[in-house]
Amino acid sequence: MSLGGVVPPLVTPFRPDGSLDLAAFEDNLAFLKGTGLAGFLVLGSNGEAAGLEESEKLDLVAAARRAVPGRFLLAGTGTESTLGTVALTRKAADLGADAALVLTPHFYRGRMSEEALRRHFVAVADASPVPIYLYSVPAFTGLAWPPGLAASLAGHPRIVGMKESSGDVGLLGHIVDTVPADFEVACGNAPAFYPALCAGATGGVLAVANCVPRLVVALHGAFVAGDHARARLLQHALTPLATAVTTGWGVAGLKSAMDLAGLRGGAVRAPLLPLPDSARQEIRQRLEQAQAAVR
Repeated sequence: MSLGGVVPPLVTPFRPDGSLDLAAFEDNLAFLKGTGLAGFLVLGSNGEAAGLEESEKLDLVAAARRAVPGRFLLAGTGTESTLGTVALTRKAADLGADAALVLTPHFYRGRMSEEALRRHFVAVADASPVPIYLYSVPAFTGLAWPPGLAASLAGHPRIVGMKESSGDVGLLGHIVDTVPADFEVACGNAPAFYPALCAGATGGVLAVANCVPRLVVALHGAFVAGDHARARLLQHALTPLATAVTTGWGVAGLKSAMDLAGLRGGAVRAPLLPLPDSARQEIRQRLEQAQAAVR
């Protein structure tokens, strides 16, 4: 079980009143588990983890484990404190998570030096009963990843990989070049997925995999098979939709794309705003174009 393929950061469906819709979450997993994905991430950034209560986080981990027994299940357990991250990591592991994805603390970003981050990750890994993946997503945290940090942590027996979501392929390639061969570096930015694979990424943790899973699985498969022409073609088909549901319209756009694909994206949780009606047609067109690439 590893990040050697495509893993979706599962969305968290909410009802219009903002309450958690576990039935919709389970319905999505029932479909996604048959599309060739390598595993599943619950409580990621696109799962609106920052807006969830701890009890809801644990309910989602438990529901995911029930829905995909025997499949690789990664849980986002990063919080703003080391103690809180350790506690949530242990609870997620108790509920069946195979590994934890630990986001960089960032509220005090001016004090999050390389040494502060190193100590945080080491303390979490020391206390964790499951493997740890590092997680950098500066678009949300505002915290740039120190180029040498992954290499300094890769020797820890429970720190096994990283999700790098900046879209900076040069940084990802530098990380790949400075860590051991068995340290997994996954791309978290779908428009950069094919270039990241060329730079040595083992796979991708990609939001757009929630709505076009077969397309991203096909792209990865083409790359692994050495069919670079097809991989580039699929990347070209993927990028407009991936941009729309991340930097374009964010989680609301991703959830709309899922609804349009016949899945259950559901509402976003306040203070996030719903997708404007004027954007829905753009999402529909980009989704249809992406789907056509693998028909």
